[in-house]
Amino acid sequence: MEFTGRVPDDELWRILGTADVCVSPDRANAMNDKSTMNKVLEYMALSKPIVQFDLTEGRYSTGEASLYAAANDTRDFAHKLASLLDDPERRRRMGEIGRARVEAELGWHNQVPKLLQAYAVALGGRAMPRTSTQ
Repeated sequence: MEFTGRVPDDELWRILGTADVCVSPDRANAMNDKSTMNKVLEYMALSKPIVQFDLTEGRYSTGEASLYAAANDTRDFAHKLASLLDDPERRRRMGEIGRARVEAELGWHNQVPKLLQAYAVALGGRAMPRTSTQ
């Protein structure tokens, strides 16, 4: 295991490409419970299974692409990670589920209409200009 700190994007993708499992060890708190970190979606886009603490938004975003440890229970987190490392077939299936979810629901092309609708509501129903992604 190597803790690299921040690395350039090309190195990040190379490193993540070699991973068997990715982790999101963000502790349960009010912000993390309602946020999905970019890294989680990147893991899913790369077909990587994930272990994370059981957070509302994390569970919504990743679904069956992740195992969920009890909130802030590092021992349970380690057990979930070990069980996934011992099960290559489960890792493969979870990675496929995550990738499919990004492609079908969470990718930018699927989110643009929702974002534009949110802006329209926030602006009191005024129409938003169309973009090339619509």
